[in-house]
Amino acid sequence: MEQRLVIGFVLAAFGTMILPIGDAIAKHLGSLDYSAFQIAWGRWAAHVVILTPFMVLRRGRPRWIPERAGLHTLRGLVMVTATVAYFFALRFIPLADAAAILFFAPLLVTALSGLVLGERVGPRRWFAVVLGLFGMLLIVRPGLGVAHWGSVLALVATLAFSCYFLLTRKLAGRTPPVVTLWYMAVVGTLILTPLAIAFWRAPDVTAWLLMFGIGAVMALGHLFIIRGLDHIEASAMAPLTYLEILTATAIGYIWFGDFPDALTWAGCTVVIGAGLFVFTRERAAARRLSTTAAP
Repeated sequence: MEQRLVIGFVLAAFGTMILPIGDAIAKHLGSLDYSAFQIAWGRWAAHVVILTPFMVLRRGRPRWIPERAGLHTLRGLVMVTATVAYFFALRFIPLADAAAILFFAPLLVTALSGLVLGERVGPRRWFAVVLGLFGMLLIVRPGLGVAHWGSVLALVATLAFSCYFLLTRKLAGRTPPVVTLWYMAVVGTLILTPLAIAFWRAPDVTAWLLMFGIGAVMALGHLFIIRGLDHIEASAMAPLTYLEILTATAIGYIWFGDFPDALTWAGCTVVIGAGLFVFTRERAAARRLSTTAAP
């Protein structure tokens, strides 16, 4: 059992920590004046190419269209919005800053879950949400001559990711993860194709490889996370997501020469602390519910 948990944590941690590599490639392509629509299209199209063999080789009859396809399509649309907004944001703000703003998403999910899903959000969790908002403001710093409108785009991506997480909760357990990822990639590719054509810039061989590389890294990361979840509980993933800031900071410094300042680190600490507090509260509540439901 212990070995199984270790394997699960290692797989999930590795999958989480390689995701910023794809973001860094997108930031690099943006600096070469490729449109965020074109970059995002390349990301999702590559995702389709990579995941299709997994769909074909699945045991049993492949389910190409998931149950509740309408909600899955909406989920894909929300994810496309998040991806495009995030890739636009990366053109203007450091990789670590964008990632740190994105970490507010789990707290926003907590705030919205009461309104959207009817879940009870107690005063302690609301306090964590407010504290996380304060931390995010330390990162963005509006009105202090530091904030860039790229930060606003990162906030749009955060809101879209939060909606994506809420839809994922609503659809949980109904469709195999690989089917969900493949269908979302198909939706993303179809939606972005006309936008990519409208803002198309003919890529050279390197740019094609880099766009495919984004999809490959993202697909690989998610597949490692899925494999990790075969060994550990989904709730245990929450703290691991914050490992992403380490990779984002390292890549941002090595590739782009960006390094977060003291206030950004302070904001990251507050947001991560608030997120971990919500995680421990939700896990404790789940344990109490499980104990109460036990015969």
